[in-house]
This record gives sequence, structure tokens and C-alpha cells, in this order.
Amino acid sequence: MWLEELRRRERGELRARRFEALARSRRAASLALSNRKEIATPHHGAVNSLQVDLTEGRYLLSGASDGSAAVFDLKNATEYEAGFIAKHRSILLVDRQHEHGHKFVVSAAIWYPVDTGLFVTASFDTYVKVWDTNSTQVVMDFKMPGKVYSAAMSPIATTHMLIATGSADVQVRLCDIASGAFTHTLSGHHDGIMSLEWSTSSEWILMSGGCDGAIRFWDIRRAGCFLVLDQLRSQQGRRPPFLDSAMEKQDQKNLTSSPSSKSNSVHQRTGSRKKHSKALHKSQTLIRGHTQQRVHPGMSSSQNRTTAHYGAVTGLKTTTDGMHLLSSGSDSRLRIWDIDSGCNTLVNFEAMRLHPRKPLQLAVTDDPSLVFVPCMGSIKAYNMWSGTTFQTFRGHYDHVNCCYYNSQDQELYTGSNDRQILVWSPATPALTEMEDDDKRQEGFAADEDNWSD
Repeated sequence: MWLEELRRRERGELRARRFEALARSRRAASLALSNRKEIATPHHGAVNSLQVDLTEGRYLLSGASDGSAAVFDLKNATEYEAGFIAKHRSILLVDRQHEHGHKFVVSAAIWYPVDTGLFVTASFDTYVKVWDTNSTQVVMDFKMPGKVYSAAMSPIATTHMLIATGSADVQVRLCDIASGAFTHTLSGHHDGIMSLEWSTSSEWILMSGGCDGAIRFWDIRRAGCFLVLDQLRSQQGRRPPFLDSAMEKQDQKNLTSSPSSKSNSVHQRTGSRKKHSKALHKSQTLIRGHTQQRVHPGMSSSQNRTTAHYGAVTGLKTTTDGMHLLSSGSDSRLRIWDIDSGCNTLVNFEAMRLHPRKPLQLAVTDDPSLVFVPCMGSIKAYNMWSGTTFQTFRGHYDHVNCCYYNSQDQELYTGSNDRQILVWSPATPALTEMEDDDKRQEGFAADEDNWSD
């Protein structure tokens, strides 16, 4: 199959971009535990956050539960084991022994989007710190009102240098690196904020997921959120309710019709209104009686406010094209949202078991065709549009907390409670296999010639 695509490209039948997309998809679909690259972590606690820098795609940043953060050079190996296994040790380490190091869990570690000279760490010690990579010193820090669960910076921002932070407090706080102060706060959640994600199509749009089960969209130039996602609002669900204005227009249309149909239309209107009032009274009594019934813990919050998940929103991830948002929740559900309409796309993902009380870092390919989800002790790759399990990656000995897909090298990095960072690389077709395919093709051609003679 690969050889056929290659020959179609050589003949000019396949465009360059299409050929590149097919090659990337094939490599992403062939991911397996690498036997040529190994990352030796200095962490003594669970790995909670992973990110490769967006400028060079060379340096891997990790944050762990022992309060440490480390940087690894993915291009240059520190040493080689058994002659061919490239071992990568940390080239920078900041731990509790550092005079400005974090005292508790590092929940998030992110690169400054346009330069590898700075990186940001967020911790349960209520501090968000900005580090100088060259001097390993803290440039500035921000004191939060509670444990910091997440931190994010816009990958496409050109006019601001804001760090969005979510903590045990109900407000999203924006920290400005340029001024070293808080710019403003975003209020709307009713509980702590576990996940944050910037839009990949607009530098002003921020998405937040809270422990109250809500996902809110914010335009940081304006006050208040402009969209709250509702899991009951879908693109393929029932039509919107019949509005009063539409009913009045229909009444006027009926009044202007022939006199013989006026009496029938009046009876129809009065009958429909009676039915509508009865249905409304029935729904109200059901709502009043529903509070006495035993329901799912997340349902109690959904009675008076919109929710995207029954429970905390533990992870958010936007696709590269900025059209869709993936969310995971403590209800062990994964949902895909259309960002433009704010609707649930109703993709039914196969059964999964997610950590209910910890933020999760999701990953998605550039296509986007596959989404990688930490599911307890394994990582599951789902087909994004069908919801079926494409592959299950097993290699960790404990719960997996984070995964990051490096689009440049097309490798997957995963971190777990077992203190390890594993590398999953694509299986590149060997040259001998391609040569064997050539020989088989030549053999088939020779057989055809013999038959034709």
C-alpha cells in the first residue's frame, strides 16, 4: 500500500500535501514502544505534565509530584546503551533543593510559546513561577489563592504574554509576564478549575473546565463568558423549541386565511395551548418531585445550571484546525464539541475508565484522526470520528497522567505514577521490505508477460 502511494506520487497522480498527510497518518497509526530511544527521568514522583517546545520541537519539559521540573534534549542523546539505544538524561533540573523550587506537587509545566529561554511551572504550593532556562533562576512568580491545577499560554498569541491559571478558587486568573502582575480575573464557575485550553484559531479565546462540570468560553477582551457548553445540546438532536414569536406569526397567518377555516383554526389554537399548559404543568411537577429522588451526583448541579459532564471536567484539548474541542470528565466520558456552534457532536466513544480526581493531559494528531487518552494504567488511541478503539498502549506499571504528541517527530510521550516517561515511535517501513515489494511486483509483471505469450 505504501509503495503504491509512493509510485502514485512519483507519477504526479498524488498531490504533495495529500501524500504528506497520508504519510503522517500511516506513521501515527504505527506507533509502538520505542526500542531505540529511552528517557532517564530524575523525578522521584509521578509525572504530571509533558510538553515539547513549539519552536524547535527539540526540548521536552516535564513536571512531577516531587516538586521537580526537568528538561531533556530529544535530538542529542546523553549516552548510548548496548550500542544503539539512545539514552536521554535531563540537561536541566529544578527540584526542592533549589532555593526557589516548588515545595509541593508540580501540576503543570509549559514552555513559553515563542522561545525556549523561558518556561512556566504551576504547583500545589499556590505559586506559578516563570523560569529562565539559561540561569535556572525564577524571573517572576505569582501567588494564587489556592492549589494551582492548570496553567496555559496561547500558542498563537502575538499581542499579549498572558498565563491563564486555574486553581481551587472559582476564578480563572490571567498573569501578565510583561508587567509581572495580574491583569484580570474571569468569574463564572461554581467550583475549582481543573483544566484550561487556549483556542488555536484566536489568541483572545480561552476555554476552562471546572469541578462543577461546566466548560466555559471566554473572550478575554470582554467581561463574562460568552458560551457555556451543554451536553444536551447536540447537532443531531431534537429541533429547537417552537418560539412564541413563531406562534404569533402562525396565528396571524391563520387569521388572514379564508373565513371558513377561522373557526377551525381557533379551536386548534385553543386546544394546542391547553395541551401546552398541561405539558408545562406536568414538567414542573416532575421537576419538583425529582428533587426527592436519588440521582447521579452530577445531576444535582445540572438542574440549575448547564453542564458538559456529570462531574469535574478533567481535561481539554483543541484540534490543530481550531474547529473542535475534546473534553474528558470524572464521569469517564470523552466528548467532542463543535466550537463554532457549541454543540455536542454525539460521537460515542467506547468504554473507558478515567481517573476521577486528577487533571488529565490529552493528545491528538494533526489530522485530526486519533486522540490519545490516559486510561488508568494504559493509553487508548481512539478514532476521533467513529469513537472506536484503534489501539491500546501498555507499558506503564501505574496510572498514566499525561500524554503529548510531538507533530514534528510524530512521537508520543507519556508520563505515569511509576515515575517513567515512555517514548512511542512510528514503525518506519524497512528498505528491505520495499525491495521485496519491488521484486514481487517484478515477478507479477513477468508472469503476466508469460501468460500473454
